[in-house]
This record gives sequence, C-alpha cells and structure tokens, in this order.
Amino acid sequence: MTLPRRPPVALRRLYPLLMALASGLLLVGPAPAATADAACHGSNLVDTLRADGKLAAVEAAAAAIPDGAGKLFRIERDGVAPSFLFGTMHLSDPRVMILPPPAEAAFAAADRLVIETTDIADPAKAAAAFFAHPEFVNLPRGETLATLLDPEDLATVEAGLAERGIPLQSVQTLQPWFTAVSLMLPACETARKEEGEAVLDTSLAERATAAGKPVEGLETAAEQLEALASLSLDLQLESLVATVALADRMPDIMETMLALYIDGQIAMIMPAIEAAVPNGGLLVGAGEGYAEFGRRVVTERNQRMVERMQAVLGDGGAFVAVGALHLPGESGLVALLRQEGWDVTRAD
Repeated sequence: MTLPRRPPVALRRLYPLLMALASGLLLVGPAPAATADAACHGSNLVDTLRADGKLAAVEAAAAAIPDGAGKLFRIERDGVAPSFLFGTMHLSDPRVMILPPPAEAAFAAADRLVIETTDIADPAKAAAAFFAHPEFVNLPRGETLATLLDPEDLATVEAGLAERGIPLQSVQTLQPWFTAVSLMLPACETARKEEGEAVLDTSLAERATAAGKPVEGLETAAEQLEALASLSLDLQLESLVATVALADRMPDIMETMLALYIDGQIAMIMPAIEAAVPNGGLLVGAGEGYAEFGRRVVTERNQRMVERMQAVLGDGGAFVAVGALHLPGESGLVALLRQEGWDVTRAD
C-alpha cells in the first residue's frame, strides 16, 4: 500500500510533534501561520481552577505522584562522576529555550549529551523511518475514516479538517493517530519551525556538537513511530475527534502546560488539564484511554530508556535530556534509576 500524498507535507513537522506527544505535553492548535509572531498564547487555567475551587484537589493529586516537582535531577554512584537528568518540553517557545541556571551549568560541564533520539536532527533518517514502515501510518486495506467513525464524529472531523484547509479525502486511509498528530502544532510553533528555529532538544544537540561533545540517543525514530502506532484503533479514533473538537481550548491548555513546566510543577500538568477540560480525551491527559496511552507511549519507553542509559551513566558526566513527563511517578525515570541502584536527587 502506498502512502497518500499529504504525509510528506506533514513530515517536516512530524518528529517535533511526535516528541511532544510522547512526552504527554500534547499541543493542539490552528493551522500554520505566516510568521512566528502568530498569536498562540492563552490563559493559564490554574487561575480558573483556583476561582472554581478545584485547585486544591489538583494539587493533592500532584503531591501524591512521586518525584513530581523539579526538572533537574543529579544521578550519582560511588566511583562514578555524576550525571544529570533534565526534563524538557519539546518546543521552540522562547520561554522553554532558556535553561534554568542550574541546568545550564550542568549542561555546560557535561562531557556528553543524551537525548531521546538523534534522528530528529537528521531529516534523511526521519524520512527513512517514516517510509520504511507504512504499516505504522496507513489503515488496514479497505478501512477508511468513513468506515470507522460514526456519522456525527465523521462530520465533526471533516468540518475541523476543512477549517485547516485539509480535505477529508486526503487523510481517509491514514491511521487516526497520524492525522491527529499532524494537527497538533500551534500556529506560532509551526511558524517558528518553518523559519528554521529548533525545539529545545535539537538546540541542545546543536550546542553540544558545536562544543565538540558527543550526542547520543536512547531510541530510534522508528521505535517512536511504533509506540504511537501500537495504540488501539478505538483510542486513535477518540484522539482524532478530541483533537479536532478541542481546537479552541488548546491555547489555554498550552499556556497552562507551559506555565506549570516552567515552574517545575511537572506532576500538576495532567491533573490540571483534566480538571479544567474534563471532556478533553486522552490528548489532554483525560479519559480512560489515557491509561493505554501512558503505558504504550510513556511507561514502556521509560523502561527502554533506563536500560539504554546504564552504559552512559556508568561512564559519568552525562547530561540526559528527555520529555519532562517521563520523569515523575512510580514508573518514571527517576524512580526506575533508583531501582537500578543510582542515587537520584533533585538538583534545581
């Protein structure tokens, strides 16, 4: 089965989007804008939660999550030079691009950088992973969005796509996860990307390379594609409908995520969004399907990352930068590293 013609257009944005999706920092927004000055700033929903008397419950939920506060952690063991683990947000927003002073100092002193995948910096590798695995992107032969969605949801999706200048026919045979991801980037982020601005992780890789430091990856692009494609079809369809239906709420959702990330309140991100947008579906951390998403796209990948991290941590002096929502929780990277015998402490 050959790929439809639209995916190559979306491919320019695919890997930053995949990184955002895989981190749980899930961003939905309007069609691309002409310049990076395009407005995409909303209101912080934490203020709304406070006014509605819901913030205390959100804070309690976040407090129950182990290692839920902080973006920078020191990793050490007797006889080994310390390394650092830093939680990123895979965006080019200027507020994200400036590392906090403790993280900047740790990055500058590190001997090497480790990120989720080095394929993001190599368009040829990214394209190769995409085209080598059409089964991760295409629906089974004979299936289309029209055969899978009920008429009401199909009409919602078709209208939402039309607002973005995308004919339904052009994505009919794509797996719903891919179409949803292709719609996720806010206008200003898309514009910055098209103007050549790097997301934080790519910027760190460029800086490390310029300083003569090796840059290593914990995954391949194909592995990230496979994780997303492993989501059940019902869950993918729910995601697509939610992505289209919630476009007008996403500037506020994004601003809330950014504010909590910058403040280091990582474990509050999902509870806050779920409380503020209870019908938001898994793309904003809500709904029963989020458990499957969390298992496939976060937890299982955490296990793989920790396994592959051991050798580089054993050498010492590494700065490991991965999506921030990989850090907290009983199955988060901080807890898993401790299970491997490392002393991991907050460093910011």
